[in-house]
Amino acid sequence: MADFDLDVDVTVVGAGIAGVSAGALLADGSSVVVLEQEVRAGHHASGRSASLLNETVGHPVVCALAAMSRDFLQTPPPGFTDQPLLSRRGLLWVGDATASQRLDELADTANCRSRPGAVRRLNSAATMAVVPAMTPEAVAGGGVSEHEAMAIDTDLLLHGYLRLLRARGGRLLVATGLVAAHRRGSAWQIHTTAGVTIRAAHLVNAAGAWGDVVAERAGVEPLGLQPRRRTACIVPVLGVDPRWPMVMDVHGRYYFEPDAGGVLLSPCDSTPSEPCDATADELDVAIALDTLREATTLPARSVRRAWAGLRTFSRDEVPVVGEEPAAPGFWWLVGQGGGGIKTAPALAAIMAAAILGPKFAVAGSNHVTDPVDPALLSPARLR
Repeated sequence: MADFDLDVDVTVVGAGIAGVSAGALLADGSSVVVLEQEVRAGHHASGRSASLLNETVGHPVVCALAAMSRDFLQTPPPGFTDQPLLSRRGLLWVGDATASQRLDELADTANCRSRPGAVRRLNSAATMAVVPAMTPEAVAGGGVSEHEAMAIDTDLLLHGYLRLLRARGGRLLVATGLVAAHRRGSAWQIHTTAGVTIRAAHLVNAAGAWGDVVAERAGVEPLGLQPRRRTACIVPVLGVDPRWPMVMDVHGRYYFEPDAGGVLLSPCDSTPSEPCDATADELDVAIALDTLREATTLPARSVRRAWAGLRTFSRDEVPVVGEEPAAPGFWWLVGQGGGGIKTAPALAAIMAAAILGPKFAVAGSNHVTDPVDPALLSPARLR
């Protein structure tokens, strides 16, 4: 033990929302340290997301995880935050004349797994009434309304988990990346860029786009994770009602939602990328503006600010949560795609229950209900 600066039960690599939430729950029954290679938590994807709690965007397993997280986000533990994590937003799927069947299927599938009445199919006139700035062509196929979709305050959620982590004795080390890790006996020996050495029984890989990089540094076979760039921008424009829902094209060409003095807009790009500090591509921003002008009557002419983040997917676009079959004590918590914020409470509870034991799932997850079978998330399915 004297050979290591820290001797803990669990080391979590990555202080995005996945790593911080898992670390906070794991700290309830074990000693935990969270490593972050950047100078602050949530620097990459977690700090660049237009976060919406919904049950219609993404793979059905992702939607189920979002439903599983709803109670926590509505009623977090005492002291977690002094403000609500959720606010009313709504989600309106729209489509042109070619989109009617796709919208029908979306509504039918969503109603099978959502609460009764949570999703409504709308004709074109009703869709236009919700967001009058849409052009008739853009909503010729009608729409699907998920009126109970809620905006998530990502910053409050991240800092609530950080507060919980520290209150339970966990530690966050920033500017401290993982250089190498080796399994020795019943524990991992971890070396970091800050020179801190750590001994840990469990090593949780929550490194997002760098998930495969961390695995290789620990001598574990990569999963073939796929980071994809997503661009967003703020468009200053008049005529926006702050009560509008987020509008999402069912063909995946754009989404936008009200933002102070305009709209937050994305062209829904999904460009393969190496792990990096992503930046907005000028062409993607131009495409987004053109699409907004085609789909709405809003007089969009320029952008106030543009940025990009990486959403990281597994091969089947289902998150990967569980112990690596070939490396005892190495745990994956990656591949959340664009759903990392809305699924964080559920995935953290699943991870904590796997490491600390099933009894933890009741007390530690704080009302997480309708659990997803952990076997659906296991890395074994990709091996």
